[in-house]
This record gives sequence, C-alpha cells and structure tokens, in this order.
Amino acid sequence: MPGRHIAEREPEHPSSGQFLRDIVFGANDGVVTAIGFLVGISGSVANQTVVVIAGILTIVAGAASMALGNYLGVKSQKEHYGAMEKIEKWEMEHKPDVERDEIREIYTNMGFDKESVELLTKKVTSDKDLWLKVMMRDELGLSEQSNEKPILAGVIMGLFYLMGGVPPLLPYIFVTPLSRALLMSIIIALFVMAFIGIIRWFLNKGSLSAKVSETVMIGIIAVGVGFVAGEVIRFLGYSV
Repeated sequence: MPGRHIAEREPEHPSSGQFLRDIVFGANDGVVTAIGFLVGISGSVANQTVVVIAGILTIVAGAASMALGNYLGVKSQKEHYGAMEKIEKWEMEHKPDVERDEIREIYTNMGFDKESVELLTKKVTSDKDLWLKVMMRDELGLSEQSNEKPILAGVIMGLFYLMGGVPPLLPYIFVTPLSRALLMSIIIALFVMAFIGIIRWFLNKGSLSAKVSETVMIGIIAVGVGFVAGEVIRFLGYSV
C-alpha cells in the first residue's frame, strides 16, 4: 500500500494495528462466549465435570467456527475486489471516454476547479494502474487489502478466540466447589476483558479508562445474559 513505509517510521502508527480487528474480535468473542456460557450452565448443572467438558467443547467449536468464518470472510472480500477490478478494467478498455468523465466527476465533487480537474484527469488516465486504483477507491469505495491473507486471518482469529475463552474455564478445572469456581471465572474474565481494553487503547490511543470500561461492560452484560438464561432453564426444571 502506498505510503505504508512512511507510516512505519512513526511510532504513532504501529504496524500491528493491521491485525487489530482479528485480535480484538477473536479474544473478546472468546471470553464473552465462555463466561456467558459458564455462568449460564453453572446455574443449571451441578456436576463440575460436565461443566468442564461442555465448556471445552463450546470453546473449541467456537474457535473453529470463528477461524473458518473469518477465513471465508476475508477470502470473499478479496474475491469481490478482484471481480470489481475486472469490471473496471473492461470498462476502461471498452469505454474509456465514459471512465474519463467519471474521473472528472470525482475530482469535481472533491472541489477542484475546472483547470485542476483536467490536469488531474490527464495525469491519472495516463497511467492505467493509477487510473484503475482511483476508480476502485473513489468510484466504488473499495481498497485492496493486499496484506490480508485469508488463512492467516483465520488462524489469528481462532487463536485469540482460544486465548480469550480458555482463562475463564481454568477455575472449573482446578477449583472446587462449583460456586467458588464460578466466582473466580467471572473475576478472571473481567481481567481478560480489561487487558483487551488496554490493547485497544495501545493501538488506538484515546481514553484508557473508556476503552477498558467499555470492554468490561460487554463482559458484565454477557454474565447477566448467561445468568438469566441459566435461571430460566432451572425454573423450567431442566437442571442436572
């Protein structure tokens, strides 16, 4: 991507931010799913071994689902870009006058005067690669995520889902009774979410307290939803 080497010289633009979506989404979804499920099942299942087995299956299945889903999502996005690029290339080759008029319209809408519009249009359309990039970006609103690799995106998503989902499950493996394991699981989940909030702050700056509190609040909502679901199941007489 043009200009990336410039941004990489500045510490304010960490290159790891390109994976921010997958890291935060994966880890946050992992811990939210895990704690919501564990709180819910703890209210209806008294056997701690059952809770552990069900928790492991839920987290592993969730990680696989998130990894494969992200792989397909990134792959589909790249395929869509490629398909639109082919259409633009065909239009540039078979009706260049129309495409030039679209370039003029783009720069006119940006506020350039007529002389500048003609100069820019001539410059852009003299380079087919540049012309295509401008059409893709400014006409269709698409940008090529050339650094995004579907397999890598899927692996990162699944890995961080596990990293977020496993910690809340650990108390159920090492701590008894169930009530104490539940309490420790909630505390650990909140700490994990606070850490995710810190990562968001490190990459995006802004207010540290806002990033942390927003992420933790999502966890509290998940705990509440899981608790209500567990109580409903127990009320209906489906406890084990």
